[in-house]
Amino acid sequence: MLRKLLSKVIKIKKTRAKKGQANIDNDGNVYDNRFVKFYHLNKKRLNKERRGSYKSKSKGGICVRCNRKAVKDIVFCKYHQARQKEYNAKARAKTKKGKKK
Repeated sequence: MLRKLLSKVIKIKKTRAKKGQANIDNDGNVYDNRFVKFYHLNKKRLNKERRGSYKSKSKGGICVRCNRKAVKDIVFCKYHQARQKEYNAKARAKTKKGKKK
């Protein structure tokens, strides 16, 4: 049942792509737009670049989200460290609400 559904979805996407959307790669994969296509075709290289920049910034004592000086032993500057604390507090509050129910 699931296999039939997936094959129908793939068939529909391919027919839509043939009608004028040229977001198909050589393997026949259909992408929603050119940005998603670019990401999937280049994700190994993009991830390698991202990891490399993260490592070099963290080793150099630079904030990984901007180019300010990072707090000692932390990868964020004072501003982004404060934003991260706010984000973590909200996320932890959500998980506590979910566990109570």
